[in-house]
Amino acid sequence: MPRFVPYVVVIGIFAVALLYLQFRDRSYLEDVARAAYPPPPVSRVILPPSQEPQGPLLYVDGNRVALRGEPGLQADVLERFNKGRSVRQTDVQGNWVQVRVTDSGRQGWISSRYLTSTNPLALTASN
Repeated sequence: MPRFVPYVVVIGIFAVALLYLQFRDRSYLEDVARAAYPPPPVSRVILPPSQEPQGPLLYVDGNRVALRGEPGLQADVLERFNKGRSVRQTDVQGNWVQVRVTDSGRQGWISSRYLTSTNPLALTASN
């Protein structure tokens, strides 16, 4: 057996292992693809402020006050609010105020006697 055969075998095993590792780990292909096709730039869309008219801020001054679907005591109750809940006035019909709830955006009608322009919880906390 010639003396160079063990060297050829060692170099052959090294080359096969190197090729195996090269083709097994293809992360270099991802790097090449990212370089060739970079991701599109992030676009930022700035929306204009809401064009809805903002009415005065009012607060519920009572417990279990009904938010109704229409003005009147016979209208369906959509939700009930406790003292201090904030709403925005959008319309008025007689003793009924149409409001938009500030945190949920839900609309409905509340009797004007249960609404106040000052936060009743702030008044009771300072007394």
